[in-house]
Amino acid sequence: MTRLSGSQWRYCVKVGIATALGYVLTQGDVNQYSIYSAFTAALVVGTSVGEDLATSANRVKGTLAGMIAGTVVSAVVGPNFLTIGVAAALTALIALAFGWGITVARIGITICIITLAVYSANAVDYELLRALNTLIGIVAGLAVTFFVWPVRSRTVIEHAAADVLSASRALLDAMARDERELRPLAGKLHDRVAAVVKAGRDAQRERRTGQPATIDEVRVMEVIRLGADVLSAALAPPQPGHIKALQERVSHLTGAPRP
Repeated sequence: MTRLSGSQWRYCVKVGIATALGYVLTQGDVNQYSIYSAFTAALVVGTSVGEDLATSANRVKGTLAGMIAGTVVSAVVGPNFLTIGVAAALTALIALAFGWGITVARIGITICIITLAVYSANAVDYELLRALNTLIGIVAGLAVTFFVWPVRSRTVIEHAAADVLSASRALLDAMARDERELRPLAGKLHDRVAAVVKAGRDAQRERRTGQPATIDEVRVMEVIRLGADVLSAALAPPQPGHIKALQERVSHLTGAPRP
């Protein structure tokens, strides 16, 4: 078995608390729709406050898109293979037309299909009750996010930036040794850079809630540029002078004060 880190243990505890809270708030022992509150609360809990806010927004948008498409189609025609396909396409169209993205479309399509396949006879009642329980689940998940071991964007970005520096150093060392196969290390570095960019977006969402986010944005951009430069160097013929300069940048940023 893999040994879990502290953050992974924290996530396990938080997701358990959120799921139980969502279930009890919607009276799960007597409410057949409480399952939506429970799994929404579980899905909201993530790695940071900013990420959880984004997940919550996606659940709301997806629920709205699925409700509209499912209700409209069920009111006009009954469920069959053709109408279910049309409704799924309509849900995706709504999500993408509003610029909500594929993730929201997938959430909405799930809701839409369940509406047509299982609850077409009382689609409006189902949609309203599901929406209410989903909103309660979001409240439960965010309550755990903000009040039970909240992870701020500063911490996430700090760790992500450190991962970029570590992955950059590993790739540069391999290049200095003139290793032929660099793709695994380059792929790892690419993922680490993407994680920093994502953490930056999550930090912006966190700021909108009035939460302080004291982040050294200059250093963060330097780390991202370094990662991009190292990846570019890995695609070109090895140049010892260039590799040494990049290694010095890694050392400088590693020793620089963290945000």
